[in-house]
Amino acid sequence: MVAQEQAGPFWTVEQYLSMERCSNVKHEYHRGQVYAMAGGSQAHSQIAVNVCSLLRASVRGSGCRALNSDIKIRQSLEDYVYADAVVTCDERDMAPGQDWIDFPELVVEVLSKSTAQHDRGDKFDGYRQIVSLREYVLIDYRRRAIAVWRRDDAGAWTDVTYGPDGDITLTSLDLTLPVDLIYEDSGL
Repeated sequence: MVAQEQAGPFWTVEQYLSMERCSNVKHEYHRGQVYAMAGGSQAHSQIAVNVCSLLRASVRGSGCRALNSDIKIRQSLEDYVYADAVVTCDERDMAPGQDWIDFPELVVEVLSKSTAQHDRGDKFDGYRQIVSLREYVLIDYRRRAIAVWRRDDAGAWTDVTYGPDGDITLTSLDLTLPVDLIYEDSGL
């Protein structure tokens, strides 16, 4: 999905959260500015559903939760974004009625033509500020290629790119996922 800026005055966090709770359209919030989220392609949607399904099956019964693109992630006190999939294992994120999470361990973005630069740039910069985040996964929409960014114990980020065959490794969840299942029925 791509964000489109809403022209107008600056919004407070409280105004944004209140509006977002009753809106039919998702919006991201960046330091007073509100951005409407556009829809994605069938391939994008299929890949996101596949990833959410695989993550949900893998974390079932572990105390962790795999969530889809309906949950906001708070990157800072002034930044709220949506991802295609997210896993949290922190019970502070399990509060009933809370419509965002603060402590993700894994975030997944399915890239699209309109979001790839943002997902690799400013959005990733925001995710890096979340201390609990251990891995950030970027799934290419044009070809079978997946980049997994990992934070090491010293706080440095490194990446591994996986090709069209084989499996990807998610160390944050001690999990291996087949690339074929991630791209299944997507046309790629």
